[in-house]
Amino acid sequence: MSAFKAANPDAVFEDFIRWHSPADWENDNFENSGISGSQAHENWPPQGHLSKRMSEQGNFWRKLWNDAPNLPAYEQKPLL
Repeated sequence: MSAFKAANPDAVFEDFIRWHSPADWENDNFENSGISGSQAHENWPPQGHLSKRMSEQGNFWRKLWNDAPNLPAYEQKPLL
């Protein structure tokens, strides 16, 4: 999460969820299949919302997002 924030400094929690857990992002726009090039730019930002699980009050993932520092992977302390 920290590396994602470092690589995408303007990202918000919803951006991370769309990348990390696509099943927790529900598209409002059902006609997105086969979009490429300039069409994709016209459809930005993505229209949708977080799943019920990710929208709940006190969601642990959102707390992690808020607490995670903006730190590239090579600067992070190894987990093991």
